[in-house]
Amino acid sequence: MPESRFEALKLELLEGGVAPVYIARTLLELAEHYTDLEQDALAAGLSREEAARAAIEALGSERQIAAAVLARPGLREWSVRYPRVAHCVRSATTIGLIPGMPVMFCIEHRPELARWAAAVMAAATFIGAILTWLDWMIFVPA
Repeated sequence: MPESRFEALKLELLEGGVAPVYIARTLLELAEHYTDLEQDALAAGLSREEAARAAIEALGSERQIAAAVLARPGLREWSVRYPRVAHCVRSATTIGLIPGMPVMFCIEHRPELARWAAAVMAAATFIGAILTWLDWMIFVPA
């Protein structure tokens, strides 16, 4: 069976909401069945092309396979089967993660923040020195 046919079936199943683990299992089983059917046809005396065509015909069309898999709702991802629950879980997760984002940013950008803090401290020291010098220059004893 041509690899592009498997890829098209894989994409159709993904768009249908089937869990990736079931897609991988289905494609593996299809590949094994195709190999077995092709080997049987070759053993029966068919040419390589005829054996491939016979194996494809025996497996059925891509639409039939996809329809058979999509007809089983238990193979779909839980977020496809229960969209409202999935939406609530995503929202709660997002709301729970928002307070931790600044902490994660600071952990991720430690070197940049250290350079920024050093630059701010150096600038504050320099400005403080200038202001102290100006204050000392205009200080008039009474």
